[in-house]
Amino acid sequence: MIKEARGFGDDIAQAQENARINLGVAPDADIQYEIISQSKKKVLGLFGGAKAEVRAFVELPDEPQKKVKMPKKDKKKKKDAAKLATDKKPAEKKKSVEVLSDEPLIDEKDLPENGKAIAAIKYLRSILENIGAKGLSFKAAEKDDNAFIQIDGEDMGVAIGRRGETLDALQYLAGLAANDAGGYFKVSLNIGDYRQKREVALKELAQKVADQVISTGRSRALEPMNPYERRIIHTAIQEIDGVVSNSVGEGVSRRVVVYSENGDMRPPRISGDRRGRDRRNGRRNDRKSNFVNSSPSREPKKDSDIPLYGKIN
Repeated sequence: MIKEARGFGDDIAQAQENARINLGVAPDADIQYEIISQSKKKVLGLFGGAKAEVRAFVELPDEPQKKVKMPKKDKKKKKDAAKLATDKKPAEKKKSVEVLSDEPLIDEKDLPENGKAIAAIKYLRSILENIGAKGLSFKAAEKDDNAFIQIDGEDMGVAIGRRGETLDALQYLAGLAANDAGGYFKVSLNIGDYRQKREVALKELAQKVADQVISTGRSRALEPMNPYERRIIHTAIQEIDGVVSNSVGEGVSRRVVVYSENGDMRPPRISGDRRGRDRRNGRRNDRKSNFVNSSPSREPKKDSDIPLYGKIN
């Protein structure tokens, strides 16, 4: 569960502290901040001026749901039914969680000219055209202080990036562009059907990892993910009997760990070191350097040890 709050102050540091207080979390919590606006001084100390505004959000662990244990017989039937339903799922077109399904998508030309959604679209268009995207089309759905923007076009792979990292960065920048005039306005982006495909892939990953944890009894750590993708994993794990999930780590290294309900609840050891490599410098251990010469070292010969006239037979 992600909790958000806003804070105001005379400077960024004070605004961040007020946002943390509004969140109600400890100072050492894994809090992420988004600067909405900088503070502005008053003209002649009398007119104008504005306080700094910051948005803070933190991921809180979801309360574990109690799962009712079923007899083995009924559990097997449920597993067979779930397997049959899984085989039929690819034929269905799933909607992304980010999509504002209650609001219809409106074409770019029909959006209000001074709206925040159109400001974000203009900013995105300039970036995408500069990186070589062609045939761009934008549609948006607005609701309260949120907007969902759907982007379609050619050669959009570079705008998505590896596992959506570039898309997430564009989403963050589009939010800054929309909030340039102040206030808080959340922007969500989707390119083509990437979000839908990614959601299906994450749910399949959750099922695969859950099966491995149930069969081995050992916990499994997934790769680092953003809050949106971790939420999809947690939701999928809650629907699977015999496993639970939790998020560990901080910042960009935060990831989901899947545990067995009846197994070891300690998180697995996460290390990037490979077997046979030195942990300090990342190079293979040199076997020759570990060789110890057991023979005593000899002192070099002195001139006095050599006969004056050599050896006489």
